[in-house]
Amino acid sequence: MSLLVLWYLGGVVAPESIPGVLATLDALVVVLTTPGPYGNMFYYHVWKTAEMLFVTLAVSMVLGTVVGVALGTNELLESAVSSWIYAWLAIPSLVIVFLSAVWIGFDARSGYFAVPAVITPFVALNMWEGARTLDPQLAEMAAFFDAGRYQTFTDVILPQLVPFLFASVRSALSIGWKITLLVEAFLVTRGVGFMFRRYFDQYDLTTMMSWLIIFVVLLVVIEYGILAPLHERVTAWRPDADGVRVTE
Repeated sequence: MSLLVLWYLGGVVAPESIPGVLATLDALVVVLTTPGPYGNMFYYHVWKTAEMLFVTLAVSMVLGTVVGVALGTNELLESAVSSWIYAWLAIPSLVIVFLSAVWIGFDARSGYFAVPAVITPFVALNMWEGARTLDPQLAEMAAFFDAGRYQTFTDVILPQLVPFLFASVRSALSIGWKITLLVEAFLVTRGVGFMFRRYFDQYDLTTMMSWLIIFVVLLVVIEYGILAPLHERVTAWRPDADGVRVTE
């Protein structure tokens, strides 16, 4: 509510820089009910943005988890590769996006390469730290009972990494949204990022703000409609300590 009040006051004091609440709502109705560029409705652009993000997020989570667990459980590999992970993290995201466009082309394929290239090292770093906290006695117990590698990973290692997995997902999402919008703004002609750039070029701040509302609603739905319930379900097995659920 306080944010809404500040927005209203900003629209009154500086209408040339901050679109008014009512004007933004009117523009939002137009966006939701009228086909946009190339005859596509708003949900087409939202879907394309979400599609690129979730596909690349899945790739990044798999690659980052494999790399992170390998680094955290193999000292020789850790000493050989760790410096490269930090060097990878130091590369500016914008440089990766532009290089992807040069190497692959100015289309969505570049996005499907650039987004994982940016967020995979962050996932790997989180999972690397998580792998360092693994209880070696549980792995020894699994080996004693002749558990295979797959069963050891799914039943012994993965449950211990759940807090780090969810932390990695949230971190990857927060970074992935930004990179996805950046890719769409520069390289493709669909998606929320493209719509931001289009109305920025036209200096249509009111319509830009309406797309920002759509984007924020999408983020809230993902966080509280998908991630939070999934987190509760996955961690439901964890015991309570004096009536307080143990969480990360």
